[in-house]
Formats: sequence, structure tokens, C-alpha cells
Amino acid sequence: MKEKKFTYHYVIIIACFIMMAATVGITVNTFTIISPAMIADLGITATQVQLISLVSTFANMFAGLFVGKLMAKFGMKMTMTVGTILMCGGFALRGMSSTMLTLCASNFVCGLGMAEISTIPSGVLVNNWFSMEKKGTMSGIAFAGSVVGGIVFVQVANVLMQAYDWRVTHYVLAAVCAVLMLPISLFVVRARPEMMGLRPLGSENSAGAAAAAAVTGISAEKFRKTASFWLLAFTVFVIGFTNMGIQRNFAICLQNEHGHSEDFAAMVYSAVMFIQIFGKLILGAVYDKKGVKIGTIYNTVLVIATVAFALASNNAPMAVGFGVVFGLLGSMTTVTPPYLTALIVGRRNYAGIFGLVNVFFNVGVAVGAVVAARVFDATGSFNGAWIAFAVLMVIAAFTTVLSTKHAKEYRSMTD
Repeated sequence: MKEKKFTYHYVIIIACFIMMAATVGITVNTFTIISPAMIADLGITATQVQLISLVSTFANMFAGLFVGKLMAKFGMKMTMTVGTILMCGGFALRGMSSTMLTLCASNFVCGLGMAEISTIPSGVLVNNWFSMEKKGTMSGIAFAGSVVGGIVFVQVANVLMQAYDWRVTHYVLAAVCAVLMLPISLFVVRARPEMMGLRPLGSENSAGAAAAAAVTGISAEKFRKTASFWLLAFTVFVIGFTNMGIQRNFAICLQNEHGHSEDFAAMVYSAVMFIQIFGKLILGAVYDKKGVKIGTIYNTVLVIATVAFALASNNAPMAVGFGVVFGLLGSMTTVTPPYLTALIVGRRNYAGIFGLVNVFFNVGVAVGAVVAARVFDATGSFNGAWIAFAVLMVIAAFTTVLSTKHAKEYRSMTD
């Protein structure tokens, strides 16, 4: 039977897009704009500001271990609603804070909530509502919301900062997030298409449809004992480590190492964010149309090109090239980990397994930027870090392919 052109599957993707825009776009991406005012008003240091951000990362990582179990016990609606309240409440409380203790505590609450309404539930929804033939493209669309949200809400935050202050900015953005997220969690999201009499979208024949609809997949306990798990864990760690190592030091590299102006560095970094929108869509389409091996080669070529441009970015054209190619490469941070996990483990225990895999990704995110910065502090150049990142990504290309070796077997398991 021919599929309808627009079904509830696409409502779910729109919901995921908004979820990523309202969570990562507001709570993560606006921090760069807000933090200088916090430093000036509270008399804290830049290092302390990064510590506040790190608390949220580790809270998100910790809570991610339990999101699957919470969804299984209380349902996706309840889990996401509580997560929205925690994230928005924590974000608003940060606006009321005046000490490092309260700043870290409020950010911890925010991070706990974010785990329940951002990457993990979005990955679960894409995995449940779409067959393997469409997961890459739909992941690209869903996770592009984080970049679009960042572009939009950074501008909103900037306007609010100029008109009011950093505290009011927090209150307004927390309210916006609640207005966007609560209707989605309460009235829109359905964990599985079967709840609405539908099946996962993407299979064109009855046999494929039956396979797509089957709730199968390896258990978390079994998967943890396989080589595939550790290969996948290493892969996502490297993705977080290298991409965030470059992204969070991007402006420092252009300004402090290569002597470009602050305005030029900001312009190129804005281009990075804009290009990531299209990069996510392209990467998702490559995975769907060409498979994981070609997608991995695509990412590996991009990382080598990124490093080549970075090493020569002392002149403006090469610096712009650095931004353009890295904009495409950086798309893999939100698209590749959930896509690979879904490809390998199937639908049945995806949430719990991805929560565990996401821990390795977040550890990479947390330490990658610090390692790159230490290399720069010690040598006066990021070159050593960039070359090491390229080597790691080449190694990760092999672990990516090896991790998927038993994917069909794992996806079909029922016990």
C-alpha cells in the first residue's frame, strides 16, 4: 500500500527538531553570550564559568544512564514532562544565583532535565518511528534543530542582554523553553507508531514493513559484553573528543594563534553554525543512500581536510575554508552516535543502550577541549592537537565499521 505523503511520523520529526532547538539551542548555545555578563557581575573567572558548564555536562551524562529505565517505567510523556520542568526550572534558578555553589547546583538540575528531553528521547523517537532506510535522513533533520535553535536563540539572548541583563535573559528563555516543550511532551509525543495504529515509516514491501515494525534488539546486558559495544564506545568518545576539542577552541585558534580579529573569528564561527544545518542533512542522507561505510569515509575525508585548513589558517581564505569544512564535519556529533547505536542494537533496548553509549560521548566532549587547550598553552600552537585528532578519527573510522559487523544479528534478537 502506498504511504501517505504526510503522516504523524513527520509530526514526530518536527517535535524532535523543536526539542533539540529548545534544549541544546537555549541552554547550551546561549551560554557563550551570557557568560561574559555573569563574569562581570559576579566577579567569577572564566575557568569558573567553564566549571559551571562542565557540571551540566556531567549531570546530563549521569541522568542519561537512567532515562531508558524511566521511560520504560513511567512512559515517555511523564519522563519528558518532568525533564522539561527540571531543565527550565534549573535554567531559571541559574538566573537567580549569586554564588558558585548555587550556580553549579542549578546547572546540575538543568543538566538532569536535559537528558530526559534532548538527544536520548529524540534518538528513541527517530529509531522507533522510522525504519533503517530512513533513520539517517530523519536523524539529520531532527538534530539540525540544535543548530537552528542555537542561531535563533543566541540572537534572542543578545537582544535580551542589551535590553535587560543576564538574569532576565535566563527567566525569559526558561519561559520560552517551557512554552515550546510542555505541549510537545504532554500532547504530541508518542513513543511508538503502534500506539497510533501505524508502523515505522520507510519500508516499501510487506516483509520489510513487518521487520521494521518488530520490536527486537539485543539486551543491554548482552551488548555490554560484546566487542561491538567497546568499539562503538571508543568511536563515540573520539567523535566527542575531537569535534568539541576543535569547536570550543575554534575562535582561540583563529585569534590567539593566527592573529585574526575578533570580528573575523566570530563571523567564521557563525558560518560554522550555519553550515552545520546543511551538514546534518547531508550526512543523514549519505548514511541512508550509501550506507555506514561510505558515510564513515565521508567523515574521515572531512576531518583530514579540516586539519589541513586549520594548520594553514593564518591567512583569511584558509581560515574560511577551516570554518566551512569543519561546519560539515561537526554535524556528526549529533547525527552519528544515535544513528550507529540504532543500526547496531535495534529498537527494543535502544534507550538504555544509547544512554550508556552517550556517557562515552560526553566524556569525550568534556575532556577534548581541555586537552587541546593544554596543548596550545604548552606549545603556543594547536597544531599538535589537530594532527592527533586527525589520527584518532582515522582510527575511529576502522572501529566504526568493525562495530557494525554483527549489526543484523543484534537487531534481530528477541531475548
